[in-house]
Amino acid sequence: MSRNEVDALRQAGADTGHREFAERMVRALREGLQALENLPGEDEFWRGWANDHVTVHKLGAFVTERLERDPADRMVRWALVALALARGASDGGLPLLGPVIAADSAVVADAFVIADWVGQEAGLDLTAELREACAWADRDALETLARTEAGEAAQAALRVLEPQSSCLQ
Repeated sequence: MSRNEVDALRQAGADTGHREFAERMVRALREGLQALENLPGEDEFWRGWANDHVTVHKLGAFVTERLERDPADRMVRWALVALALARGASDGGLPLLGPVIAADSAVVADAFVIADWVGQEAGLDLTAELREACAWADRDALETLARTEAGEAAQAALRVLEPQSSCLQ
């Protein structure tokens, strides 16, 4: 990943008020690039490529392929979310978070960050995508989390799961 791409991702995080999340996305990209770099040159992934140089384009193909083989691989899932945000995808990678939210309801906070990020950067309402991602959460776990001091995102997730709600309200 080029320095300009990293700087752009960090700047978007700063512009949207999500610096810490942007840093996590930079780390996710670096972890993905490191995994690709550690891939042996004779690995089947490299077939069809002109060389085995690590690039962001190849990272996208690599993590997509790995996610198809292992949907539980959180590293590649987060790398794909980070790529979506870095590339300005209209959904910010939000649809990728469902299985992560199923495993850890607290990740709904990240889903709201992504929805806010895309809303600020592109002016898009991701309520439908947010509702779909939050629907993966265990409702009892969300309700328990909502009753804690750090439960604001869980409370918002419960609201967004209600019909006719909008995350922009």
